[in-house]
Amino acid sequence: MMGDFDIEHVKLQNGNHQYTYELDGAFFELFKNDQVLSADLKIEANVDKTATMAVVDISTKGLIGLQCDRCLESLDYPVEASFKVIYHLNSEFSKVNEAEEVGLDIVYLTANDFKFNIAKSIYESFLPALPMVKNCDDLNEKPCNQDMLTHLEHSNKSEKTNKQETTDPRWDDLKKLLNKK
Repeated sequence: MMGDFDIEHVKLQNGNHQYTYELDGAFFELFKNDQVLSADLKIEANVDKTATMAVVDISTKGLIGLQCDRCLESLDYPVEASFKVIYHLNSEFSKVNEAEEVGLDIVYLTANDFKFNIAKSIYESFLPALPMVKNCDDLNEKPCNQDMLTHLEHSNKSEKTNKQETTDPRWDDLKKLLNKK
């Protein structure tokens, strides 16, 4: 499956080239991402090739199946993102560390590299669009699982009552001293 994302730049003529991919949950299993339960994504990659570089503009649009952090209900989260990677072709040396310091996504390829793989770039294109905290409130169409929320509320109440009953008597004595002042 990773080979599906190889672009053989030596066979491409200078100019724009379009690539379209349909992704599902199997793609995310390649990157061992267990947060994405399912996916229905359309990826468009525009490769603008010149003699010395290939600029790849990746746009991602679709739905990602995530799990609500609060009630564990599965929800489809809409994703729309873009990403740009520059592949510098026929470079005699690798400047990957310098590119990371500047904050650019540049990959330097040697003369022996006749292709590059954009799977990792596609994967990284949607990551900033995912929420840090995922819950049903983000989507108006699906409220949280009420059974789970009731169970959590009951669990929290019983935990609070257990904590109140098991207070350390030394703290009570200290509180009495504090109240005297």
